[in-house]
Amino acid sequence: MTDDFPILASVAANPAHPYQLLEHLNGLGVKATRSTLYRRVDALVADGLLEAREERGNRGHIRRNLRLTSLGIGRLTTDATEAVRSEPLDSPLFALALNCADIAETPDLANILRARMAGAARRLTEEERAMASSGDGAESWSLAARERRIAHLKADIGWLQSVLGRRTVERAGRPGDRSTRRQANTP
Repeated sequence: MTDDFPILASVAANPAHPYQLLEHLNGLGVKATRSTLYRRVDALVADGLLEAREERGNRGHIRRNLRLTSLGIGRLTTDATEAVRSEPLDSPLFALALNCADIAETPDLANILRARMAGAARRLTEEERAMASSGDGAESWSLAARERRIAHLKADIGWLQSVLGRRTVERAGRPGDRSTRRQANTP
């Protein structure tokens, strides 16, 4: 995943001008300074990943509205796939990748999410076994930490199940998408 992924993903989700982009990224917890963001946007435009169209703002000033190019969508697809595979579930980069998955046409997204869910389920089983075998003599802070990890893993698994279910239902509603329609009709 490249350092430009948050910029590309944010533009994909909501084409905007650079200042709005900076506010959006900072609001997500992705730290960026104005000068760095503007330099990266200029580089992405020069590289053909973003298109900048000059438009008049509400007060008559000129601003650049950003949009992804087809080359930008290709880079976004690669980066979003990597982020969904590797970023922690509570990472803003994971959220950005999931948010732009349809635009990025992330290949095999459902299978990637299922693999992430299976990994969380394995860790949950390990934690529950370790908790059961620790006995009554375990220190209370150690037990509390394990209970917290178990609760987080259960929440992550439930959340991933809801994301998969929601995506299957959304895709089933699209005309011409027979593969996911079949998934939505299976128990």
